[in-house]
Amino acid sequence: MYERATRVIPAGVTRPLRYFEPYPFYAKKAYGSSLVDFEDNVYADFWMGHGALILGHMHPVIVDAVKEQLQLGFHFGVCNEWEVKLAEQVTRLVPSVKMITFNNSGTEANLHAIKLARAYTKRDKIGKLAGHFHGVLEPLFVGGGWPTEEPESAGHDPLSAKNTIVLPTGDPDAIYQTIKKEQMACVILELVVGGASVPADKEFVKGLREVCNDAQTLLIFDEVITGFRLSPGGAQEAYGVTSDLTTFGKAIGGGEFPVGAVGGREDVMELMNSVKHPKKSEQVVRGGTYVGNPLIMRAGYEATKLYEKGDVYKQINRLGSKLIKGLEDAVQDTRANACVTGYGSIAKVHLLKNKIQKKDLKSLVTNADQQAEKNYFRHLLTRGILAMTPSEVHFYVSLPHGEEEIEKTLTATEDFLRSARK
Repeated sequence: MYERATRVIPAGVTRPLRYFEPYPFYAKKAYGSSLVDFEDNVYADFWMGHGALILGHMHPVIVDAVKEQLQLGFHFGVCNEWEVKLAEQVTRLVPSVKMITFNNSGTEANLHAIKLARAYTKRDKIGKLAGHFHGVLEPLFVGGGWPTEEPESAGHDPLSAKNTIVLPTGDPDAIYQTIKKEQMACVILELVVGGASVPADKEFVKGLREVCNDAQTLLIFDEVITGFRLSPGGAQEAYGVTSDLTTFGKAIGGGEFPVGAVGGREDVMELMNSVKHPKKSEQVVRGGTYVGNPLIMRAGYEATKLYEKGDVYKQINRLGSKLIKGLEDAVQDTRANACVTGYGSIAKVHLLKNKIQKKDLKSLVTNADQQAEKNYFRHLLTRGILAMTPSEVHFYVSLPHGEEEIEKTLTATEDFLRSARK
């Protein structure tokens, strides 16, 4: 299958992180916390659809809703009740969201968010933190790693990021001073940084909120990963800090479908109101043939109703805590040159080339032993455990996971760390 893929798909994969040596396996079935490949091997899945599947694969409530909607139609092209119901549900759950609009991906959500910020503040500059990922949108796809000056992709318009200011992760005072100095439309960040699984310091985020208020700069939380994963109200509920705008993806549609959304303050979101702002130069224009798709909106509504009950988080955060603590114990017991980060149901072991003084994002990323990460990924795979991803191994715990899968992962990790020291 991979040989066929290489003839018709660049590198044989639809996204680089899906490749692993000597070739990726192909899934044919998924259920609960399990993924089955073409050779009928069953894996305990901690990749979980890039973290999207908080409820696991094929949750019966989602499946039943989708089956019913399939009989009614799943692309109308006009308004439908489920986009209204999902919008109402999200505004109930997420503290900062008073209005919301839907699109097809997290990248699109971030595109609309920065346009809203620029339109509202009438400023051009935007700030983003080094090492944070917000999709492949050119103004934001910069400074994703170190050195931050290196382009993230070939083919970028060299002028696309001229108004983007990359803020130095790990230096709160420098960030605060830059925001005060520059007339920025917005600052965008992840509260738990993607694959590195490094949570932002809560005091830093509170300070960032205050500085943005003083500078009249909008604060945007990219909750494409953390939205509905850490709590019913996302990371901002867990942190106790609200943003002006929030972007969503993945879990807002139940995790099974492509979807994104941006929501926030009413006075900002109303700039998308084409009735109030009929002149196209005065409104933030939206588009997308499949936005508000009733099939996805219905799945998202049913999922957010389950998130709202809270039982989901008691389970996944309990198991996430057990996984994080167990990984920390494994690192300590084996005296491996590694450390653990995570938050709630997200966990990662950082395998390092050098000792580091503190667990900040830059130190962890620049000292990562990528070959060791690949070996660890492969080791887990041979034990029937799928983690995300080959070069940056981390785990997403979801509702169907159980104690046995956590213990299996901890045993496999300790075995790997011991063997790696020999």
